[in-house]
Amino acid sequence: MTDIILGMGEVGETLFHLLEERNFDSVGIDIDSSKCKNYFENQKIVNPEYLHVCLPGELPDFVDITLNWISKIEELKVVIVHSTVKPGTTKKIQEKTKVLILFSPVRGVHRRFLDDIKKYTKFISSDEKNIDPKIRLDLENRFEKIDWMSTTKTAELAKILVDTTYYGWLINYAQITKMICEKEGIDFDEMWKFADEIHKNLGNRPKMYPGIIGGHCVIPNLNLIDYDELDMIKKINEAYEKFEK
Repeated sequence: MTDIILGMGEVGETLFHLLEERNFDSVGIDIDSSKCKNYFENQKIVNPEYLHVCLPGELPDFVDITLNWISKIEELKVVIVHSTVKPGTTKKIQEKTKVLILFSPVRGVHRRFLDDIKKYTKFISSDEKNIDPKIRLDLENRFEKIDWMSTTKTAELAKILVDTTYYGWLINYAQITKMICEKEGIDFDEMWKFADEIHKNLGNRPKMYPGIIGGHCVIPNLNLIDYDELDMIKKINEAYEKFEK
């Protein structure tokens, strides 16, 4: 049986290597042919089983591209969306196909992605309530530590709100305190020493280092949801960017 990785960016390439390490027959497909693994254009994939979708979640035609590939791969059994997507996306795909659609966001730092994917529990979700026990076992064989969430929207929001946006919020507070320290003429690191023992004992006073929030996770993921309350993260980051200049 064959696992297919659709989208060979950082996430897709890392998943390909993970499955390769665990002796699963895999192919990697990408619009850039130089990134494809064990695949050439219009190749018929033998015994397809799992399609791992790792396309950029912000693509406006993400749903259509995914559905197009589902229709092209005959006898496909399961689709797993690993991309960070707008909440409701996975359910929208499921409503348009009979193939089982799962959502399983990735976690980890990009420079050590493979190690982190092995380390963290892989949360998996479905809007279908009766999952074949064989599929559950298949997933354990691929990811070892797995846990299930009750709906795909729960997991979609977990990735955005509890992972990247929360991280951004913590950086925001470091940005605010850094700007205040500069205004008041005091040392940022000396002031934050006050939290060291509290954090050691309670675990709820983490010191974050201020910096401009860039990259392709925190702000882009925040753009996938529409809540005015969270726009403050962007505004504080923009204020800090001006402060740094």
